[in-house]
Amino acid sequence: MAAKVSKAKRPKRRWIGITIPARIKTKQELLAAIDSSTLSEYRIKLYDIHFSNTDTAAKTRLAFNIQDDVGVAIICVLLSEYQGVRSYLESKDNSEFASMSSSGKIRLVRERM
Repeated sequence: MAAKVSKAKRPKRRWIGITIPARIKTKQELLAAIDSSTLSEYRIKLYDIHFSNTDTAAKTRLAFNIQDDVGVAIICVLLSEYQGVRSYLESKDNSEFASMSSSGKIRLVRERM
């Protein structure tokens, strides 16, 4: 039986808090929107999702002073793909998603949102 891979040798990850359009109402719709965008090129894992009609999304919009009716989510990407994902989120080609916060620790992204 092989030894367990040490924490230092595991792939490094980054968590990104993003806004999602109000038209998205289910996890499947969000996954479809990600798959139909440039983000489909990256290995993205979906963590927390709060759709636009939830209290958490409303509190986050208030905290970040966002006027649009949007939901929020946290995605996880590998550190090696992080720059590409951030570049896309900040590009003019992207009209659906926006980055709000990112960190190497999901706890910090959750606290900020």
